[in-house]
Amino acid sequence: MIKQVFYILIVTVLLASCATSRKAQVIQDALSKRDTLSNEGNAEKNKVDSGIIVQEIFEKITATKISYSGFNAKLKVDYETVDKSDALVANVSIDQGKAIYIILKGSMGVIGLRAIINKDSVMLYYPLNKKLEIRPLTYLQEIIKIPLTYSMLEDLIIGNPIFLENAPIVNYKMNNNKLQIGLVGQLFKNLVSLSEDNTKVLHLKLDDIDINQHRTCDITYYNHTPALTYQFPLNRDIAVTSQSRFEIHLEVKEYAFNEPLKYTFVMPKQAKTKTKRK
Repeated sequence: MIKQVFYILIVTVLLASCATSRKAQVIQDALSKRDTLSNEGNAEKNKVDSGIIVQEIFEKITATKISYSGFNAKLKVDYETVDKSDALVANVSIDQGKAIYIILKGSMGVIGLRAIINKDSVMLYYPLNKKLEIRPLTYLQEIIKIPLTYSMLEDLIIGNPIFLENAPIVNYKMNNNKLQIGLVGQLFKNLVSLSEDNTKVLHLKLDDIDINQHRTCDITYYNHTPALTYQFPLNRDIAVTSQSRFEIHLEVKEYAFNEPLKYTFVMPKQAKTKTKRK
């Protein structure tokens, strides 16, 4: 089960990172004018102006990334599937450009999994049975069915946007004084809802382009706090539906950028090793 949760975390972070946590510019006035102007020429011009402003926001999303050298985080993870539920603690450290370290603990504090992801491989160690699995990075691509690279994985955990370059804006509107932007990418249709000041993502709805996948994801972000020059959501509620359904609630208990890494470790050499490569 601990291994399944590891993959759920990877999928969850991936889907959540199809949106970003940085927005700028207040556009509510420009959008609302479109509904009140009676002159057709002015209304059309305002519509164009509003579209330009929305496009500027989107371009800032795709162009801006958090710059850092290292990252540490402690997460409380509650998840629920159709037949099981549990609570875990995840400790994560990123040595930017080199390795991602993940430690998963059960509710009693017992370590169930240690994982190291680097540019070439995924190493999974299970302390309870002393088993070590070494897989190529492409193994994660096979599991989650999405072509991702190591640098993308780092971006996913940090919250940098991915898969947005080929996701043009197809619509936008104001809903309860909040801007909603619709995007269509190669893998997902994204509906992003922003806060009233357009500085935070509050909700994200993703639908798979491939209708045969029957995959949808709803993500709610809240309890934002300033981090570097960004608004970092400390809480996320995620519901993913595919062949089955699971819900996951993430609470960031601790985090730090550009400090010494806290959760690094070395894989034991005496473990029973299982290696699979194609």
